Amino acid sequence: MTSSPSAIPPRLRLIEIVSAGWISAAVSALAELGVADHLDTPRTAAELAALTDAEPEALSRFLHAAASAGVLTVEEGERFALTDVGRVLRTDSADSMRHMCRLTGREEFARTWGNAAHTARTGLPAFDAAFGRSAWEYMSDPAHTDFSGAFHRAMAESAAGATVNARYDFAEGAHVVDVGGGRGAMLARLLTEHPRLTGTVFDLPNAVRGADKLLADAGVADRAAVAAGSFFDGVPEGGDVYLLSRVIGNWNDEESVRILRGVRAAMRPDSRLVIVGHMPTGEDRTHYVRALDLYMFVLFQARLRSPEQYGALFEQAGLTLSRADLNPDAESLIEARPV
Repeated sequence: MTSSPSAIPPRLRLIEIVSAGWISAAVSALAELGVADHLDTPRTAAELAALTDAEPEALSRFLHAAASAGVLTVEEGERFALTDVGRVLRTDSADSMRHMCRLTGREEFARTWGNAAHTARTGLPAFDAAFGRSAWEYMSDPAHTDFSGAFHRAMAESAAGATVNARYDFAEGAHVVDVGGGRGAMLARLLTEHPRLTGTVFDLPNAVRGADKLLADAGVADRAAVAAGSFFDGVPEGGDVYLLSRVIGNWNDEESVRILRGVRAAMRPDSRLVIVGHMPTGEDRTHYVRALDLYMFVLFQARLRSPEQYGALFEQAGLTLSRADLNPDAESLIEARPV
């Protein structure tokens, strides 16, 4: 029988908290190896090692660590099986988080967190302290396409299309401009589920590389366009809805206002801005949103914001908050219109 958290001695509870990163690393390693894809049936560590080119005794340590967190179960004969949580690590899962888990296990993040105290002392990004430049500059360097590719795969895998589809009603025949939309995964999903929508995905040249193929593979290329550029220099005109999904949460207040002003300049009086992302609600059941807020600050000197804080940014950009749809523990949606 598992003890309740309140029954765990304070020292032991603190050790559990501090060591949580080791469990995270174990899950990231299993995601990198693709272990979950081979657990269509329970298997031993030796069987999984043969399938993933791993060392059996070493792999068993990672499997047991993941099992301690409820990602796996250990069945008779030391055979490992996926829990409902573990199934999300499968590449073919509709809610797959495999690429996101692979990303968080990369050395770039380990070095960033190793400089976390620098951020606490100075308010400056730990990534910059670790690598001598911003995360965005690092990802734009051709020498680091492996990291930027992993980043964009994770973003595409976890695109917030479900949030937008469930929480926003698009006008018939609307044109959506997905600002900072990467390779177009979000736009592809929106156009697939809304056959009368058209859209444009807009991002930096290296970010939209491959968007044409992704949109074509989704069967929506005839209703989609790809545009390359920086949203600090302006965004495409002609949109009925300007979508910023997981964008403003990547930037500090000054840079966020610059982005919002660029979007506002492209909007018509009847255009709308939709922002999707995690927002602290006071009703969150897990620590994830606050952990993500810290992550964004350590990595980018950015922050997650409440609707009221977004409203203050909107005022500086010629916009006003027109709707807030908060979703505890998950991504929320807010809408703004031109003043």
